[in-house]
Amino acid sequence: MKNKFTNEVLADTDDARSGKLSDIQQQLDELQQNGMTPMDIRAVLFNKMLDIYQVPNDHFLRDAETPERIDDPSIALQLQQLGFSKKPRYQLH
Repeated sequence: MKNKFTNEVLADTDDARSGKLSDIQQQLDELQQNGMTPMDIRAVLFNKMLDIYQVPNDHFLRDAETPERIDDPSIALQLQQLGFSKKPRYQLH
């Protein structure tokens, strides 16, 4: 049991250091070093979330102030109530 727990913790730590996450962290660090603020990054991520929910570019939500917490579940609920849904990950042809 002791080895199992140790292996699970190591796997989680390895995931955090894995290629994709490490690359994203490096890119975010470069953006900040080039003058992009965390608030700018949050706005970009919020707009990306609106893209995922297929919100049109001219919709009022894109002009609204970026929420403090873009991980707030009420945002997804509001998007669903407005009739937006996530893009399917894989489209079948």
